[in-house]
Amino acid sequence: MLKNIGKWKISSVNMGKFKLDGGAMMGTVPKVMWEKTNPPDDLNRIDLALRCLLVDDGENVVLIETGLGDKVSDKFKNIFQIKHIDDTQQHALSRTGYSCSDITHVILTHLHFDHSGGATRFDDQGHIIPTFPNAKYYISEKNWRAGFHPNPRDRASYLIENYEALEKYGVLTLLPGNSQILPGISTYLVNGHTSGQQLVKVEDAGETVVFISDLIPLRSHLQIPWIMGYDLNAMLTLEEKIKFLEQASDGKWWLWFYHDPKTVSVRVNKGEKHYEVTEEIKEIDNK
Repeated sequence: MLKNIGKWKISSVNMGKFKLDGGAMMGTVPKVMWEKTNPPDDLNRIDLALRCLLVDDGENVVLIETGLGDKVSDKFKNIFQIKHIDDTQQHALSRTGYSCSDITHVILTHLHFDHSGGATRFDDQGHIIPTFPNAKYYISEKNWRAGFHPNPRDRASYLIENYEALEKYGVLTLLPGNSQILPGISTYLVNGHTSGQQLVKVEDAGETVVFISDLIPLRSHLQIPWIMGYDLNAMLTLEEKIKFLEQASDGKWWLWFYHDPKTVSVRVNKGEKHYEVTEEIKEIDNK
């Protein structure tokens, strides 16, 4: 179990599960290979987690990612087989001893609906407001622009109702690039999946955990050639993965998965042909 990174207390916040097409998630990898680790349903969809990371140093309570949220229609829930309860964020946080009002910082890696949907919610009058009333929200400038002027390939993944209220309510901070948000918390920009995706590094006392978001969405994607069909620029993702995994191996970083339904976090070491998992925390181990 991963409990601490130095002064930072670590909590896993499960915001539910959903499904996406297995072929789209695995890109050019043949189904006969990926179905062994990620078995599909009868519509070729595979299980995905919505595993947010919460870190707390006694003063700052930082939530990384927000899940899908509760603003989606029944049709949307059916298409993506979304499994969660109403008021998802509050219930998920309560299981770790927190509430929405406890959160001081929310870091969004990017604004695709499965990452930013929980950033806002409906109030009692049906208006969309920030979900975390005492939090500042952080997103990269590049991805904020992409959220309002998306590339045609990922336009369907950006739903402005999930994030436009953040600017309206004055809780938004745009980051110009790789940035320090708090001492020990910084961002690591990558652009292959979508423009301005920011991974999040949490480090203290010689330990590091990195929330790897959609650079490496599943444990299976630790294999260098395994790249999502959703990525805007697969060759750039390839280059970014190679560079990132070399740093992660050298630094013995923990890598935190948002979407893998079974594996919470791993450490890797560079082998002769691929990166080998040297330590692994499974979902059941992190309860």
